[in-house]
Amino acid sequence: MLDAILSAPVFLAAFVFVISIVVVFHELGHYWVGRWCGAKAEAFSLGFGPRLAGWTDRHGTEWQIAAFPVGGYVRFVGDADASSAPDPQELEALRRKLVAERGPDATRGVFHFLPVWRRALIVAAGPVANFILAIIIFTLLFSIFGAQTQPPVIGGVEADSPAEAAGLMEGDRIVSIGGRRVASFGDLSNIVMLSAGETMPVVVERGGDTVTLTATPARMTREDPIGGDMDVGFLGVRSNGETQTQRYNPAEAVVMGANQTWGVVASTGRYLGRVIAGKESAEMLGGPVRIATYSGRLAIDSFEGEASFGEKLRAALVRLISLAGVLSVGLGLINLAPIPVLDGGHLLYYGFEAASGRPLSERAQAFGFKAGLALVAGLMLFATWNDLNYLRGLFS
Repeated sequence: MLDAILSAPVFLAAFVFVISIVVVFHELGHYWVGRWCGAKAEAFSLGFGPRLAGWTDRHGTEWQIAAFPVGGYVRFVGDADASSAPDPQELEALRRKLVAERGPDATRGVFHFLPVWRRALIVAAGPVANFILAIIIFTLLFSIFGAQTQPPVIGGVEADSPAEAAGLMEGDRIVSIGGRRVASFGDLSNIVMLSAGETMPVVVERGGDTVTLTATPARMTREDPIGGDMDVGFLGVRSNGETQTQRYNPAEAVVMGANQTWGVVASTGRYLGRVIAGKESAEMLGGPVRIATYSGRLAIDSFEGEASFGEKLRAALVRLISLAGVLSVGLGLINLAPIPVLDGGHLLYYGFEAASGRPLSERAQAFGFKAGLALVAGLMLFATWNDLNYLRGLFS
């Protein structure tokens, strides 16, 4: 208990660092594209709550640092409502007021008076910025540090395992599994962990020949990178221990960064699809508590060992920035969900407006936002419950 209390500031600092990178870049995406589309930004805040410091730029945008430095937000003119739900009566009153005070061109720059395609671009820019951030992060990591990989060569097969039942042998080089190519032992692990109970073809190179086998990964409770438990697919093969360090030039690093980002998207989509199909438990869906736990544990573990303080600090930053890349993809995907109050919900409304030539009715929008808010709140409660159960297992 004492260790947990003493570690709390580290967990909090790591969580704020990771979340701020991801959320602020998301909001900057909205801001940059909003500027390009002619929307006037009233404020951009780093954090929430009371204003601690700030300045106003030459475009009239107030930049501020707030008391609670977790994320941030951008607010465009005419977009004061937190859900961005336009109220027709308020918009009409705003239009009349602006025209009366400043003339017929005064509505230019007001978010809800922009053409629907511009509003859609501004809304989509947040999730897109998250994917771009992930590519940038992974590209920098690949270009600066390269990547350590293990070739997909089997160094051992566990007794009574799905691998043994399938006929896999020591020395086999796995070419593909389930129709997906395998370039490293990490690729194999990533595929197998989300394939419990799924019978898959396994193509291996053995003694100069190509052999096709059939394997069905079992489900096993294993330890995750920070000591918690997770149920994943299990094949029962070990690496031969060989490690290769691959260096990448800038162009190669960009390709690898994009591939890594797509890999996170594909894995997330596959997991959610299996949850919906009842093939995976939803207990791996986590929220802020688990993010704080992961980030804090990564930071603390980085400072263990005999390395110098500078080397430990660099290791902590690399780990946390890498985690920010993964979370950035997650935030982008979540916000693209077609749920009102999220970016994807706004895009759904704008799609209807573009197709029909008129906005969805005020009543329908209000109902959608209430339903969306309830759904998001329910998902947050579910994720928090999962997080608490996870912590109970981690510290028990």
